[in-house]
Amino acid sequence: MAMSNRKSKMDADQGEWKMGSKIIVRGMSVLLALLLLLTLLPAKTVQAAEVAKLQLSLKVGSTAATVNGKKVVIQQPFIENGTVMVPLGVFKKAFGSTVSLEQDDVVKVMYGPHTGAMTIGSLTAWKDGVKIKLTAPPRIAGDVLMVPLRYVAGVLGARISPGNGGELLVTLVPTEVDEETPVENGIDSDVGKTRIGNSYFHWSMNYPSGLIVGDSGGNESVATFMSAENLYYLEVHATQQEVSVEPEEMLEQLVRDAEEGGETVFDRETFPQGPVPYARIVSKDTSGAIWEGRQYYADGRLYEIYLTDDKAVNYKDLDKYNGLLNSFQPSFDTKDKKIRDLSTVVKGLRPAYNEDYGLSLQIPANWSMDEQHLIFESNQGSQLKVKVTSAPSGSTLSTWSQELERKTRESFVPTAYALKGTTMADVSGVQAQINEMQLNFGNGWATEYQVLLLKNGYRYYFQYMTPADEEADKARFADILAAIDIDFDLIKENFGRLDVDDYTALKNKSITKISKTYGFVVDIPRLWTPYQDAFEMQNVEYRFTGGRFQIYANPEGSVEYAVNLLKDYYQNKNADPKGPRIESVVESTFAGQPATTLTVHQSKNGIPSLIKQIVFSNNEVVYTITLSLDDANATAEQQAILDQTLQSFRFTGDGS
Repeated sequence: MAMSNRKSKMDADQGEWKMGSKIIVRGMSVLLALLLLLTLLPAKTVQAAEVAKLQLSLKVGSTAATVNGKKVVIQQPFIENGTVMVPLGVFKKAFGSTVSLEQDDVVKVMYGPHTGAMTIGSLTAWKDGVKIKLTAPPRIAGDVLMVPLRYVAGVLGARISPGNGGELLVTLVPTEVDEETPVENGIDSDVGKTRIGNSYFHWSMNYPSGLIVGDSGGNESVATFMSAENLYYLEVHATQQEVSVEPEEMLEQLVRDAEEGGETVFDRETFPQGPVPYARIVSKDTSGAIWEGRQYYADGRLYEIYLTDDKAVNYKDLDKYNGLLNSFQPSFDTKDKKIRDLSTVVKGLRPAYNEDYGLSLQIPANWSMDEQHLIFESNQGSQLKVKVTSAPSGSTLSTWSQELERKTRESFVPTAYALKGTTMADVSGVQAQINEMQLNFGNGWATEYQVLLLKNGYRYYFQYMTPADEEADKARFADILAAIDIDFDLIKENFGRLDVDDYTALKNKSITKISKTYGFVVDIPRLWTPYQDAFEMQNVEYRFTGGRFQIYANPEGSVEYAVNLLKDYYQNKNADPKGPRIESVVESTFAGQPATTLTVHQSKNGIPSLIKQIVFSNNEVVYTITLSLDDANATAEQQAILDQTLQSFRFTGDGS
């Protein structure tokens, strides 16, 4: 089969599809498409060119596992009657084994010449025709089929050995498999399911024999599938969209996007009278692949389905998939046990994982997730930030907490914060300290929880904040805290000495930055966070608690022109009492040059702040330095650091 003809509608390499606030990404290089599809195939197909050891690493009680070097989240293994029970699906992911559900709840596991058979709820099993008595029976736990690890590993011919951090390593040398061996119906982690869907995004469709679930990269709004025989590839997208759309509008969008992508549209149609009105097109992309695309709208969500068949040469060749496509429904019956649920959302939370730090978390399902930088946020302003650093010598939870309290006192005026209390809690098997405080940036009291954990010379800092009136997010903190799972041994393997985030030691330290292009030098406080720190570019910006520092260098224009632009920008033309107010315009000198300083007070999103902008020029370059500091954070310590930074600014011709 010419798999290289396939491209994914998920990839953004060649364009974006925008509809209101929605973005559907599409287009994909041939090579990337091939790699995406290969991840869905049995390991024998992917690794035919080279025989290398396959390895599965997992730990009892942990949702974190490693499949051939890739971190995945699985159902927690547990011990029953001295037997380690694991989800059956991990063997298929790690080793490409085939599993099938037969009559009377018999589950077969096949790999190369080996076959194992076991019955759900029974201690009797078979391995290559030999009867075996299990110490614990296979059973369903949380809709996942859990099986004895040692038995299945034995069927596959894999070796089990202990790891360094309490994990179990399952290692297998791939066996040669006859290319003509038929593929059984893949059941992964479900048994007896006839439909498949996502309960969080409220959709479902038929689950035909041989439909394999692909990897959507942790993006639950997208589901990918392909047939076990590699006959077709399918995607389902679900996106929040408040504004409803009619079938004609959906058709227009489908056609416009296809044509903008260089595709030829062969057929187009709307179905306004259907149970759920929808639009469909059939098109051929630039690689020659024929796709059917559909859009549905229901209950504030836009659903999109894309299907392609490598063997299709005429748009009518996709008609044979009408039964599958027509089975799609923008609904999910949670009471129907025959629907396999792809959603990982449990009680409003979904998993997040950072493989470098070995951190497993549960995050509110509707939050944005940056797993690499460990920043998670809601549209309403709630957020969770995680930071892992090396602990200063002699650091304890008590000294660390005192350090953070000092930072709060020096970053917030007395009327803008209140310390509520401290408790101790078990976090991933280690005693951690939890500080609760309230902060008022000017728009109401927000609640902040600081979770402090020390282990093996590293500090784990979890900062959870919810704005005023976000009681639901505040109530979730206990569940998020309880779900934290850390592989403390992994960080020792991946890192040496990390940055030391010691407020007391760093508060008076700075680092000298030079711009050769624009001819200036400035000392930046070590505690400030770089937002744009390429000093050879026109704009440089740093942020800190309640404020920002910006330098903009413009080789064109004049000081007078720049000042007039700022005056016009801050002019409160509508006399809005909450709008910006220019408090002063002062002529002075800065860095030895004539300068104009504008001081403005304004309120954005209910947060009042003072902005100072200094405009001056040197060697035909106009500089604008912007200082912004919220009223809630205008402490003497913050002001002193800003003044010190301003005084450090000098031109490179000044002996620097």
